[in-house]
Amino acid sequence: MSYRFRKPTRPVTRVFLHCSASDNPAHDNAATMDQWHKERGWAGIGYNLFIRKSGLLEIGRSLEVTPAAQAGHNTGTIAICLHGLKAENFTQAQFATLKSLCDQINVAYGGKVTFHGHCEVARKACPVFDYKRILSLDSGGHFPLVHLTTPSIETPTIGGIEHLEEPDMRGPSVLQFGDRGSAVEDLQKKLAALGYFPGRIDGDFGEKTRAAVLAFQADNHLVTDGKYGSGSREAMKKAKPAPVSAKRSAATLATLASEGSTIAKASLNTQVAGGIAAVGGILVTLNEASGILTKLTDSMGSIGDILDGLSQWQGAGIAALGIYVVLRSLAAGRNHVADYRSGKTA
Repeated sequence: MSYRFRKPTRPVTRVFLHCSASDNPAHDNAATMDQWHKERGWAGIGYNLFIRKSGLLEIGRSLEVTPAAQAGHNTGTIAICLHGLKAENFTQAQFATLKSLCDQINVAYGGKVTFHGHCEVARKACPVFDYKRILSLDSGGHFPLVHLTTPSIETPTIGGIEHLEEPDMRGPSVLQFGDRGSAVEDLQKKLAALGYFPGRIDGDFGEKTRAAVLAFQADNHLVTDGKYGSGSREAMKKAKPAPVSAKRSAATLATLASEGSTIAKASLNTQVAGGIAAVGGILVTLNEASGILTKLTDSMGSIGDILDGLSQWQGAGIAALGIYVVLRSLAAGRNHVADYRSGKTA
């Protein structure tokens, strides 16, 4: 059947071309790429699309998920691999499919995406064929806006491709559940700054930190495996603050308290207690001139008797303390609501 390219929801600005580095007919399929990548320690195939020598197009990693194909340059890309090792062994059928596929991608993005070889961002000859000439790319990697025939596609048979992550073959190791140390603490700080709640900033990669990593990966079109590897590190450099739900953005101290927030409840209770103290202190201060406490003693009961026994200066001190407590608890409540709305707290 014919393949129709559909834009993924994640942002895409570049398309990278690769070759499989094999001319063996037995390797001419996406399933072999999947196996090879697993043998390298990956969870599966890192390319989004694979073109066989016959020109048949196979789907690898979902287009909705960032590829793991050109380290440090995966974010915002689509990765296409053609089976082959030597330049003279690639077929015209492959190139016809490649041109048709790139045409579809180019049209879908209105000519705003650019096309590149893996060799442009790595010390590799990949792809070994003259992709710039074949695609008639200009100096900036732009593909001419033309409409070609659509390539054939084979129903994908690879399983588990939605759970892929490119490992760190070089550089920092992958951080995951159970890890501890300064690297985890640094990750927790980065997550919190972006609005993902990792729990306590304590260097312990626990359930809350894993949940924060999963949320970050989902929002940034990464493989959602809860591990902080090279793909997640790359995305972190360009990541935007976590999107906030309508419920969070409309939260108030009262609604948080009603939902069980101990901080919100404490803030409201403290405001009430401080308010009572402030009013009582003011009444004591005014009593000497107006006798107001004497008039209210019967209705206030034992509290009125206690206040009636305080001096004017003691009343002023209690009023000032009560006002201070109210102001501090109001500020703490506002900060708690702001942190919840931004996603910094659960």
